[in-house]
Amino acid sequence: MLSFFEGIIAALGALILELTLPFFGLPAGNTSLIFLFSAVLIEEIIKYAFVYNNYLKLESKEKIIRNSLLIGFGFAAAEIFLKQLSFEKTTALLILGVFLIHVFTTSLAGFFLSRKYKQLFFLSVLIICFNIFLHFAYNFLILSYL
Repeated sequence: MLSFFEGIIAALGALILELTLPFFGLPAGNTSLIFLFSAVLIEEIIKYAFVYNNYLKLESKEKIIRNSLLIGFGFAAAEIFLKQLSFEKTTALLILGVFLIHVFTTSLAGFFLSRKYKQLFFLSVLIICFNIFLHFAYNFLILSYL
């Protein structure tokens, strides 16, 4: 259950970092592709850091899949809650998409960590890159749809 709250903390940390992006000269707004990519990059790296930290603390490494799912649930719940506070139009399909993308990317990271590969660093980079691509593609499609 603690992993769920770690997901919420990860989402809040990502939000704080995303709010600082305009201070680095990046154009603000959800329609800027550079901003969108930077936000996805921040979210995926933070989520992976929380999953990996959780992995290191576990005695039974097989539990990382469950814990990574809970981190994804917490991250998605925080993002959905914050989206509702903005009073933008939100449909059930958008909420489901946000939920699924965050749960899938964190559980994918947890799944590969549980397999105990020898080249963990290389695999971690691949997982993060794949998750960034998937998350960016999802966000880009949502922006194109709206």
